[in-house]
Amino acid sequence: MIRDTDRPDQAHGYSYNRGGISNQKIALLGLFLKAMTGENRCVVLPDIVIFDQITFIHKRVPIATAFDVARLRDFAESIGVTILDRDPAGDEGGWEYFHHGERHIAGTAAAGELDRDGVAARFLRALVPSARTAPDVARLRDIVLDERGITHVVQMRIERDWEFHVRTRVDPEVGFNEDNLHTAESIARKFRATHPDGAAKIYVVCDEAALVDGKDRIRQSLREHFDIEAFWKSDLLPRFQSDDANLLELSLADFEIALAAGAFVGTSRSTFSGMAALERFAQTGSVENHSLYNALGPRLAVRHDRGAFRSARLATAESVADPSCGYELGLILETAGRLRPAHDRYLARGAFGGPDREEVYLALYRAACLKAALGDEPQSVLDAFAQAASIGASRAEALHAAARHARTQGRHEEAYGFVARGLGIGPPAEGRAVEAWIHDWALLDEYAVAASWTGRPADTLRACLQLLTEGKLPAEHRERIVANAKFAIDRIAGL
Repeated sequence: MIRDTDRPDQAHGYSYNRGGISNQKIALLGLFLKAMTGENRCVVLPDIVIFDQITFIHKRVPIATAFDVARLRDFAESIGVTILDRDPAGDEGGWEYFHHGERHIAGTAAAGELDRDGVAARFLRALVPSARTAPDVARLRDIVLDERGITHVVQMRIERDWEFHVRTRVDPEVGFNEDNLHTAESIARKFRATHPDGAAKIYVVCDEAALVDGKDRIRQSLREHFDIEAFWKSDLLPRFQSDDANLLELSLADFEIALAAGAFVGTSRSTFSGMAALERFAQTGSVENHSLYNALGPRLAVRHDRGAFRSARLATAESVADPSCGYELGLILETAGRLRPAHDRYLARGAFGGPDREEVYLALYRAACLKAALGDEPQSVLDAFAQAASIGASRAEALHAAARHARTQGRHEEAYGFVARGLGIGPPAEGRAVEAWIHDWALLDEYAVAASWTGRPADTLRACLQLLTEGKLPAEHRERIVANAKFAIDRIAGL
């Protein structure tokens, strides 16, 4: 049902999401999830965006151009949300809603609650693209699956923007735990190692216009070196070679082929791959023959997560209880507000150990932070921070947090001891989840306070003067540091 509202300005909505079509689906899910828990359970549907990676132009089209809005209205009514018949307005990006939708998918999966009766699966069944029944897509599906006998759809993230995304966004988060930079040949090598027998045909999913290398060169290389015949949609149907085929149609067509194929290969770091698995699960109740090429190792790895996780290790784990996945799972649960389960996952990862000592440190550090947030007994919290610090000898976050916690408990000599150790550790040149602000100013700030409480006013003054002169202290703390410096001077003068 569509109705107006007395408070239209409070309806949930955004103008459009700037991501690819899969990101736009997740943002739309986040919109409905926000409305379900808000006071005003009304939404205004956004426009859909056609994004050109070559020109970087975002072209907006009405959502009805891409999806069956009547089905969305039925879904909205089933969850107690009203769709208002209004033009989209608000944020041009919609990333708040995207992150909300992504956190919901990952959080429910991490808690073992991702099922076909859940909101996400019901939403995806209601999100019916117009391309699903389009004659051109039906014809393409027939050519790929029947006439050519292609069994594998392979998404290749080898476009021009991918290397920058991996180096600036993905690698700093995952370290060396994934294999995210690939060429068509390196993907084919993993494919052939997994499927060694006989010639193979694959349907390649990518943005053809943004490829680093032309598809003809890629096709020849895969044929000569791996006995793999690669096809793109523009090879198979003239309609998808013409200027009349816009990027939205091209993307939706690829996605429908991915859903219909007998097997799919992709990367967990792509929302396209995740949604291909998640929508298959929403429609059929199972996900079979989905594999990933960005997991470590020479072969493709089987995907077990129904498309819920961006971490390759989590996505390929047979059970979310696998302790080797505890750090990544803990992050998801912590973000979802499930602090005690998150703590337990972090602790399990710390106990599991292994050669990745940085991740062991991070897991134990996060576990200690959650012990403090949950109000556990102070000594057990300090012991937890000390354990983390003993593992991460080149990292100061745990020592800073231990000092701060000791101070709040009135244990000032212990606070001084922790923070003095932290000051002796320089900022790491590289690493995962480095909290630069701690090294920039927070350690010295905590040291100044601890020195004051333990009768070391000269140390306090020196620390305050350093904070005030180095130019790294945030402006909102400056007045407090000045006051601490004046107090230290008074103590030194015996006032």
